[in-house]
Amino acid sequence: MKWTVANMTNSKLDTVALFGMPITNVTMSEAVERIDTLVHSGRAHQIATANLDFARNALKDPFLQRVICECTMVVPDGAPMIWASKLFGMPLRERVTGVDLIPELCKLSAEHGYGIYLLGSSEASALRAMEVLKERYPGVRFVGRYSPPIQPIDKMDHDDLIRRIDEAAPDILLVAFGNPKQEIWAHRNRSRIKAPVTIGIGGALDMIGGSLKRAPKWVQKLQLEWFYRMAQEPTRLLPRYVHDAIALFRYLPLGFAALRLQPGTANEGRLSVTVDGGLRIVETPQTLSGDVCASMKRQAELAAKAEQSLIIDMTLTTRVEADGIGCLLEARRQVQAVGQKIWLASMSNPVRRVLQFSAVADLFRMAATVADAVRFASNNTVDKPSQSSRMMAAYTPAPINQHTGTSPIGAAKVSGRYIL
Repeated sequence: MKWTVANMTNSKLDTVALFGMPITNVTMSEAVERIDTLVHSGRAHQIATANLDFARNALKDPFLQRVICECTMVVPDGAPMIWASKLFGMPLRERVTGVDLIPELCKLSAEHGYGIYLLGSSEASALRAMEVLKERYPGVRFVGRYSPPIQPIDKMDHDDLIRRIDEAAPDILLVAFGNPKQEIWAHRNRSRIKAPVTIGIGGALDMIGGSLKRAPKWVQKLQLEWFYRMAQEPTRLLPRYVHDAIALFRYLPLGFAALRLQPGTANEGRLSVTVDGGLRIVETPQTLSGDVCASMKRQAELAAKAEQSLIIDMTLTTRVEADGIGCLLEARRQVQAVGQKIWLASMSNPVRRVLQFSAVADLFRMAATVADAVRFASNNTVDKPSQSSRMMAAYTPAPINQHTGTSPIGAAKVSGRYIL
């Protein structure tokens, strides 16, 4: 049975694809509201705060990219994320930085009694940050903190860390190992962590505790906070920012050209849906963007709830915008979270090029026709463990350069603690 779905008004929590990552287009208040909801969801959720260095690491490391794409939310931490979104015609509304998010979570804790656990950073920074936050937000409930020894991720005592966290029973776990270590650690242990929400916060505790100074408000408003930070730590940050800039200018021209040179205009259309047992087939219209994306995400939710594999028939689609790619990534996350698969079928070459230059094509299973996708799905509809889990089992962290404090995939060492 096939039917046409009326478009839904696009939700405030739409997703924009940038640098191969699904960036959630939220304001700070909306992000906090979403976290409040996730605490009561009955499932474990991972949230990432993405800046340009974060994106560069993901573009270089396919496993890390998959980890990020499985996060429930990826909020825009860095100003370049905002700049890039404007260039692609899908402007993100607001930066949601880790250092600003933590105080908002403390307010939430004081209001609802949520327990917060601090994992990582130096002991001095974590203790000082906790003292500052308790003074600013009376009633905030910290249920524990721990700064583990500095070790590569495969040498860490994961059992001990999980035991400490479980004994404290937090609602929100803040992990300050730095990217990419904190994201990989949270993903690796996601089935064992009982905290409903885990958030990677990088060096935010150093700023809150005062060991690193944050830029004045007027500098933040000018989106020059990166320059202020570089002035404080030029030896560490200047090389990183140079590499970030190179990655930015490699990615942006190709991604922008692929999006802008698509044939046709951005026309509104509707989804057509067919449900056949364990399969949900969604036919996309000429343009995948705008309100169609909200309808697509709703179909992904229904597929996940029914534990159906999802086939996206792109026969009619000639144009995909950045939010359209974002909704495909969100659909992928929702379906794979319940062990099901997603296929993109009958895709035109121009649309395929857009996905390739947007650095997301390798994240999807492709089928030449819908019939092929149906045949593939019928052979095996359940995909457990996930591909990223299998990659994790074989993942070997890159060695740290003791002079620069980074690995080949860019794991920065801040205050001596953020190594992979």
